[in-house]
Amino acid sequence: RYNFQMKQSKWFVIVNPTSGSGKGKKHWSNIEQLLRSTGIDFEVAFSQRRAHCIELATQAVAEGYRHIIGVGGDGTANEIINGIFAQSDVPTQSITFALVPVGTGNDWIRTHGIPAHYKKAILLIKTGKTQLQDIGLVQYTDMETGEQRERHFLNVAGMGYDAYVTHASMKRSRWLTDKLFYLYLILSCTLSYKTKRARVTFNGQTVEEDWYSMAMGICRYNGGGAQFVPHAIPDDGLLALTLIKKVSAWEVVKNSRRFYNGRITDNEKVSTFQTDSILVEASEGAEPTWVEVDGEFLGQTPVRFSIFPQALQIIVP
Repeated sequence: RYNFQMKQSKWFVIVNPTSGSGKGKKHWSNIEQLLRSTGIDFEVAFSQRRAHCIELATQAVAEGYRHIIGVGGDGTANEIINGIFAQSDVPTQSITFALVPVGTGNDWIRTHGIPAHYKKAILLIKTGKTQLQDIGLVQYTDMETGEQRERHFLNVAGMGYDAYVTHASMKRSRWLTDKLFYLYLILSCTLSYKTKRARVTFNGQTVEEDWYSMAMGICRYNGGGAQFVPHAIPDDGLLALTLIKKVSAWEVVKNSRRFYNGRITDNEKVSTFQTDSILVEASEGAEPTWVEVDGEFLGQTPVRFSIFPQALQIIVP
């Protein structure tokens, strides 16, 4: 009992050594020294495989930890969040999450103004200032088995072209800087991507189109700093929805700067909404549309999105 109570005030650190093309492993000794010199009391565990952070986070909560630090990027944060939400022993609002960013995109931290440099991020953790953030849930279809699965997310989900790019990014070496890498993917995938016709139901209405891309956001940034959901607010209990109708390859190239400057809605084929639930289904006779969340490719339609308002404490400036 004493050990259990002690763990409630102690941090549990989950390190993804492969995050950021090995930055997690490369910088861990410096990060560990900074954590100790800052006076942060912690225990540490290293992920050893894909989805292992989910298991480690669930186990940490079961053992009594209520403060969890992730050392990694958006994918690491996503796995830890899913571990926290996999348990039902304690309310998720009673758990505090912080990220020491060493990933490739580091998109989630941008909305909150969390420093990208790990030294400043650790100093921020020491201050202990928190706010509640919404967490999303996506229920999707496994492409191989056809089974229904679910995944939580804390940043942005994408469907159509966005998921196609995410799927492609899993197969290509990252020999460019983060922003240039994502821009390269956008341009290289443009010629090979084919739009899918789908029905999107939200706010009591259904719209059916050949969609180029769809984004469902809690926070604003994804894809290495792009803003496909510039209207997202992380604690308003709503998903920011952006729908992009079929566009030509030239229109994508011509408007690529708007992906990053928050003016994507200037294009007449782009519409934005806010809602608390979304259902996406393939139109009759159409191929399924793919889905990704927080830069992690998942599966395909039918896909249902919902939201848990102010469901997790996060460390913020």
